[in-house]
Amino acid sequence: MEGIKLVEALARMEVAEQPFTLRFVRLDLRRKTGGQITEWANCRLSRPKRTPAGPAAVAPPAGEERSRLPAHFANATRNLVVGNSSQRRKVHIWLLLALDGQRIVLG
Repeated sequence: MEGIKLVEALARMEVAEQPFTLRFVRLDLRRKTGGQITEWANCRLSRPKRTPAGPAAVAPPAGEERSRLPAHFANATRNLVVGNSSQRRKVHIWLLLALDGQRIVLG
């Protein structure tokens, strides 16, 4: 079975218009558990809700509001929405095994 590179799998997830199936290994360092292989069907990347164009928002003064932007690239994670729920789930990209049935390879 041929695999796809991790970079290609991430690119496919970014541009996917249809939901995808993702298989990965679970890991929780705080609870010291993991190793279970999990498959989520009907996934899509979590994206911020877009608001219609209107008057420009006023930026808060410097130092008053902390940034809520996720550091996905620094932490090698992605937020997913699974199924019809609105709950976001975080997945570490180095633990991905397959995307839509195609094995993911690191090389």
